[in-house]
Amino acid sequence: MSGTGGDSGRNADRSTDRSIGDGPASPAPSAPGAVSPAQSAPGGPGGGHAASAVPDEGPRPPSWRALITGLLMALVMATIMVTTYVSAQHAVVARDLPWGVTGSSPLTTAVQEHISLKIHHYKDQAALEDAANRTEIYGGFVTQSNTVVIAEAASLVAPGQMPALYEKAAKAQGQHLAFKVTNKLPKEDPLGVVPGIAVFVLLVAGYLGSTLAMQRTGTAAARRRVLSLIGYAIVAGLVFDVIIGPILDAYPDAGTNFWPLWGEFTLMCLAVALLAATLQSLIGPIGTLLTVVIVVFFGNPSTGGVNGTAYLPAFWQYLGPVLPPWNGTTLVRNTLYFDGNAITQQLIVLSIYVVVGAALVTISTYGHLLWWRGTKRRPPISPEEEGGIAAIPPA
Repeated sequence: MSGTGGDSGRNADRSTDRSIGDGPASPAPSAPGAVSPAQSAPGGPGGGHAASAVPDEGPRPPSWRALITGLLMALVMATIMVTTYVSAQHAVVARDLPWGVTGSSPLTTAVQEHISLKIHHYKDQAALEDAANRTEIYGGFVTQSNTVVIAEAASLVAPGQMPALYEKAAKAQGQHLAFKVTNKLPKEDPLGVVPGIAVFVLLVAGYLGSTLAMQRTGTAAARRRVLSLIGYAIVAGLVFDVIIGPILDAYPDAGTNFWPLWGEFTLMCLAVALLAATLQSLIGPIGTLLTVVIVVFFGNPSTGGVNGTAYLPAFWQYLGPVLPPWNGTTLVRNTLYFDGNAITQQLIVLSIYVVVGAALVTISTYGHLLWWRGTKRRPPISPEEEGGIAAIPPA
């Protein structure tokens, strides 16, 4: 009995010791940076409500400077877009429209009073039609037979405008005309819009692929990025080709045109992806927005669309051939509707974008071109810096 009572006393003493040790006088060891109950209570010990470890409990006040800066950037981008698209397409007026003739005629002289033509001379109708098939001219006039020849796939405007002007001149001079259409648009694409749509999608796929690769890797110039983009472009080109051709039947002779278009789609997508990767490597995430400005805001309007580049203002006629969209659209259109003629220049320009872009991205991966940044490594890219991903305007 006495032993039991002694044990009870000792247990009570130990319980008392633990109670005293748990009190404020003997705080338990805590991890560095931990907040004690006394510190967390707003009124000291026993203050009632627990406070957050972060001193500022409420929502952070908006940064008006950041908000205004973001809105101004959006306004600048939209201003650039409305200026480029409207200035390129608001007036469908021919400027130096390439036109073939087989000799002088008062009818051509009369037509030139109403439209700007760049005259090319050919010996006969066969040579003129061959030149139209090589995309040198939009059509022509055969003096010997009073025949107006039109290359339909070159433009949607010229096939209606040029015959009407010649017919008006012929009526005034009491002459009769004949008409012939070459390079007709197929039933699969009666308006000739497929090349432009396909290329626009490839533009978006190219810079989105590069941007999302940058986002996922956390750096604008990850090693093996060029090889990754090459694989991506090959797969994207194949997917788009299968959808546009065999599945949707949106271009003629899918069995014949499928293989060259796969290569052209791949080249187009890769050229834009490496352009974006180069700019992102050299100037950071803002390179995405710059890519959008180059290929979408300036490049897309410079293609001329279904009207043809002859109906663009002079500035856009000179700009288009140095940018990927014009070369891609012309490459696809000539492959489909002009027997694959006159595509050498387009292949060379797009290949230059690929080779130069791959070289610059590879070199900048190892920092050789980033001397202005010093030896400091670029920090990870934050989601806020990837705003260019959302800047996808309509075609």
